Amino acid sequence: MKEGVVAIVNYNGKILLGKKKSDSEKFLAGKWHVPGETIEFGEDDKTALIRGIKEEAGIGIYVRDYIGSSYSQSHRNLRWYECFAPSNKISVGSDLEDAMWIPKNLVFSFLDLDVKELWSREIIDYFIS
Repeated sequence: MKEGVVAIVNYNGKILLGKKKSDSEKFLAGKWHVPGETIEFGEDDKTALIRGIKEEAGIGIYVRDYIGSSYSQSHRNLRWYECFAPSNKISVGSDLEDAMWIPKNLVFSFLDLDVKELWSREIIDYFIS
């Protein structure tokens, strides 16, 4: 089973959220979420995060701290990292239909329950602290 990483991309106290394309066959189709990426063969977590956010939102990021792990709908292990963006200019690409910045303290209340119910305590605490 493939591993995945999630980038909690921070820009001046706001977090990047992506909305998966509605016609996607994935669990998150049409839903807002914190963007992540499947790790490709030969990649480490940092490389996958940088590549994935560039593909999905058109921005570069700096990967900082490991926050915790959770499991996806398909029971894939996801590792979450706090990341920072040098710019808030988003260019939606890849499998997103929209993206936006939202204040960190509103992320948890903004997302659907079925997206958040897979989060570990460390991930929840990051957004509500």
